[in-house]
Amino acid sequence: MTSRGYSSHQSVLYGVHPVLETLKAGRRRIDEILLARDPASYGELVGLLQNVACPVTRVSDKDVLAIAGSAQHQGVAARVGPFPYTDFADVAPESVRLPRVLILLDEIQDPVNLGSILRSAECLGASAVILTRDNAAQVTPAVERASAGASAHIAVSRVVNLVRAIEQLKDAGFWVYAADSGSQDTVYSLDLSGSVAFVLGSEGRGVRRLVREKCDRRVSIPIFGKVGSLNVSHAAAILLAEFSRQRTDCLHNVPDRSND
Repeated sequence: MTSRGYSSHQSVLYGVHPVLETLKAGRRRIDEILLARDPASYGELVGLLQNVACPVTRVSDKDVLAIAGSAQHQGVAARVGPFPYTDFADVAPESVRLPRVLILLDEIQDPVNLGSILRSAECLGASAVILTRDNAAQVTPAVERASAGASAHIAVSRVVNLVRAIEQLKDAGFWVYAADSGSQDTVYSLDLSGSVAFVLGSEGRGVRRLVREKCDRRVSIPIFGKVGSLNVSHAAAILLAEFSRQRTDCLHNVPDRSND
């Protein structure tokens, strides 16, 4: 196979789930899909391929490896347009009515951590994940692979100034909490019935001081083992799960007035 190459306005997704979920989401331009194995071996992807409006090309495993640049391609890759970031103004309206949860990441560096956080955010009902534009991992094919395709569905926004973003969220009615293992207040002591935003810091130094000081409160997750801290992606999942639990409890406790 002779590679056609791709422009700076293209990217290459690899792995079954990232390609499958990108097709389902329909938010991103897909220019070509490359398969190294019998289409019948791709399960749910087969049905979607019958309706795609782009070329589906059979290639070798070696070709997919060369194009994807990763051995984790699972025999499938796709040439796609740039990742569709969401404008911050669209995830931070002037006011909020229904309870929402956002994740703000303060200079997260590790692509695998970012991918795992995107997966947890999508699965546990976060409205968006907000990244710092500088000194942080961005949504790359490796991140999308780590997210198992969740990045195709969750809104991801980038901001230059995280402090200013927090101010806008607070003005819109969000309570903003910084994850801090040194805090005496745990996430389980919070009332999360309103709209909230959790801020998680980089793998090394945590949430930066100026960002932390702009938040409403610092919160921790109780640790009972000998290891003194959690991976940032695990911490994000626990915070989101507690928001989800409280929201579910609120919905289940709404009184039935159908017979009033």
